[in-house]
Amino acid sequence: MQQQEDTQQTAELRLAFLRHLPKRLEMLRKRGQRLCGHGWDINALTLLFREIQPLAGACGRYGLLDIGEHLFSIERFLAPFVAQVSVPDAAQTEVFAARLRALEPLIASLGGSPGEAERGAGPTTPLPVPRERVDFPLLVTPPADYWRRFTRPPPAPAALAPKVTRTIPAKPRAAPPPTAPLRPAAAASPAPKAPSAPVPIPVAAPAVAAKAEPPAPSAPRTTEQRKVYHLSDGNPLASEIDQRLDSAGLYELTILDNVEHLREILGAFPPHLVIVDAAFESALESVGALVKSTRARARHRLALLSFSTSGELPVRLRAMRAGADAFVALPVQAEEVTARIAELLAADSADPYRILIVEDDRSQAIFAESILRKAGMTTCMVTDPLAALDQLDQFRPELILMDLYMPACDGMELTAIIREREAFVSTPIVFLSGEQNEEKHFEALDSGGDDFLAKPIRPKHLISAVTNRVRRARQLERRGAGQNPRDPVSGLYQRAHVIDQVNAMLTRDDANATHGGLMYIEIDSAARTRERIGMLAFDALLGQLGAFLAAHVDAADQVTRYGDASFLLLCPQGDEAALIRLATDLRDRTARESFDQDGRSYTLSLSLGICSLAARLGEVGAMLNAAERAMTDSRRPGSGHVGIYHTETAAAPAGTFQALGEEIRSALKADSFQLLFQPIVALQGAEVEQFQALLRLAGSDGKLHTAAEIVPIAQRDGLIAEVDRWVMSRCLLVLAERARQQRNVRLFVNQSIETAGDAQHGVWLKQMLETRRLDADQLVIEFRMADAQAHLHDLTEFAGLMRSLGVHVALSAFEASAIAFRILDQIPASFVKIGPRYAEEGLGTPAIREELREIVAHAHARRMEVIAPRIENAQSAALLWTAGVDFIQGDFVQQAGQDLSFDFHAASIH
Repeated sequence: MQQQEDTQQTAELRLAFLRHLPKRLEMLRKRGQRLCGHGWDINALTLLFREIQPLAGACGRYGLLDIGEHLFSIERFLAPFVAQVSVPDAAQTEVFAARLRALEPLIASLGGSPGEAERGAGPTTPLPVPRERVDFPLLVTPPADYWRRFTRPPPAPAALAPKVTRTIPAKPRAAPPPTAPLRPAAAASPAPKAPSAPVPIPVAAPAVAAKAEPPAPSAPRTTEQRKVYHLSDGNPLASEIDQRLDSAGLYELTILDNVEHLREILGAFPPHLVIVDAAFESALESVGALVKSTRARARHRLALLSFSTSGELPVRLRAMRAGADAFVALPVQAEEVTARIAELLAADSADPYRILIVEDDRSQAIFAESILRKAGMTTCMVTDPLAALDQLDQFRPELILMDLYMPACDGMELTAIIREREAFVSTPIVFLSGEQNEEKHFEALDSGGDDFLAKPIRPKHLISAVTNRVRRARQLERRGAGQNPRDPVSGLYQRAHVIDQVNAMLTRDDANATHGGLMYIEIDSAARTRERIGMLAFDALLGQLGAFLAAHVDAADQVTRYGDASFLLLCPQGDEAALIRLATDLRDRTARESFDQDGRSYTLSLSLGICSLAARLGEVGAMLNAAERAMTDSRRPGSGHVGIYHTETAAAPAGTFQALGEEIRSALKADSFQLLFQPIVALQGAEVEQFQALLRLAGSDGKLHTAAEIVPIAQRDGLIAEVDRWVMSRCLLVLAERARQQRNVRLFVNQSIETAGDAQHGVWLKQMLETRRLDADQLVIEFRMADAQAHLHDLTEFAGLMRSLGVHVALSAFEASAIAFRILDQIPASFVKIGPRYAEEGLGTPAIREELREIVAHAHARRMEVIAPRIENAQSAALLWTAGVDFIQGDFVQQAGQDLSFDFHAASIH
């Protein structure tokens, strides 16, 4: 459910970004032209650079490669001036102006036009503008490497290329011009190891175990994509439609060029949609027959869309009789077609139809319920008509199947009572009865019913009648919600509307002001509560909590449901201190509130993460990720369950930072850093000698500083490149020394993300490997997952270069999410290190174990191996082994030391 939710959130983020992109590009263009025409100053240049950085990254992530590459070129042009605190001369200004002019056709391709920034971006609900405007002081002498502080934001889900399956056509035809990178089908992966029963080892010299024969791998769970088969001749319109479907990330597209291929693939894998180009119009009847037979055995809805060169009525009738759900007459714009496809493929399975069955005859009720449940719908059966009213608010049905004659209260009376409630005025009510009198039929419809079905009814007729009515009701609800994005009962806003409003705030002329922000709210221990009380009761609790939150915020604030157990709160006003006060107040109020469900009272606790506009991430996906990370950090001991995202290093005494910075400089000059090494041991009997290199620095006060303390200060003071170079040089010396002893080992070396962005570092590393004649397979360069999200473009390029050299890349602190799994598809990593929470007490919960199995399956399917760090006890090691983890690291195996001493031959963990 969460993965399907992620897909919908991805689509909403992308649509909101595209809606405001023309205005943002036009604003950038005009600001740049003003600088070219009226003169430069370093402050304005720096601000322009900061605005271009996140926008360039977002365009790349959302599949707009032409615009993204152009913005990246502008970013690279401005970067040296920001770094050197200088401004362009006349010739350089002309080059910059030419690049700005090149933006005009790109803006036009998105539907924008010159002057759009002044006119606005369309009928977006206006947000209150803060009374106080924050102006930026003139930056005369900024600190060294000032521009490096403004990192690219973490990627939103839609940034990553979708997984696309293609069937090679029998005859050659023109391929659509790509606008987003398409990945080939994944190669067959080796079978993951599947142990039988865990036997934890002692630390000292355990016995070597024979390696069991692994079974075939199970397919990893991924976000469900809608299968689309396109019977196409490769015409320009079809190619553009295919490319749009590819870049959306929601569909698994297969292109076919003849009916026989379609027949074969339909027999094996039923899709969700079949598209038939006008070139195959003459074969529409045979295609319709194939689709009809596939529908009879498919477990989901299968739609058929046909194109035609004629829009005449006889042609339309012919298409409808062939079973087409949608008919498109040419010529037509690709945008209209993709919108129609999105409507046909609305994610019904992610949100099953909710049907309330009111029937006093229990056998009849069970019959209808079994039919609808098998069709994938959620049902609630009520045999007492008076009890149906109690179920309305809890179950919130999308259609009511009503018996006509019942004791105590017949169907017509109950319908009249339901229609008096505003929330259910338009809910479809369908009568089901054996009544043959037509006058009674009309009387029932007059009471407020929508249709009358006569008993006995065939199962497929019942399914069709219910499905069509609920689908139309959802379409009407979506269109109505576009005019009124706020639910009148709960006070919650539509998620897409809130996301769109965040984009509108980022698009304002005063978007660099420090007012307003986004709050990510999640229920603590949600998984346990859901398991204890059940899905329906938990969903009802969420509804009560949402209404409670909406009632306790200002009128200008907007609350929306975001995930299975989370909410978003958009606050268009207030500084960071005000946002923290609001978050604390909401948490305290919620903790004191009692929520009633099924006759029982529940109390809920919340964790809240804040990302204010002061963080200047520049893109809604980045703000969402930052707020969610702040929420996760708020759950650490002593954090108070309210966290705020900061781009700067966490607050600490200035003297502490200054002293440690001086000690880092001294250590670089005196070569006085230390390296400790900790073994990484295989859980399945492999004898690979692997160690993690750990950076340490002995302070003047005798304290041994860890990398977690050293790296942030080194980044702040512009020393991180030198620290990274020192660590890598020393590790290469260690590898060379071990090679001379004919004991090859593999070292995992942590590097900062600045290394990935340094083009010269790859050249230097290649020279060092060749000079020392080292096997590149012995080196693994490790980056944190958070840095991978924030700098996906740089890290992808760097990892590709390392792979060409034979050097491995590892991603650490990995946690299961749709975004994280898509990043694995982009970065050619060899190892994945799971986050520490998977090895702590949470591993004993079913939800955490399921997440871990999902990570292992996903990594193994991509020929990556999984490492669990910070293992402290035998129980964690045993549980990780049963989940299929490949290696463990931590004090349970051996504490870190200055030498590389560990007997890997005797330490096979099994």
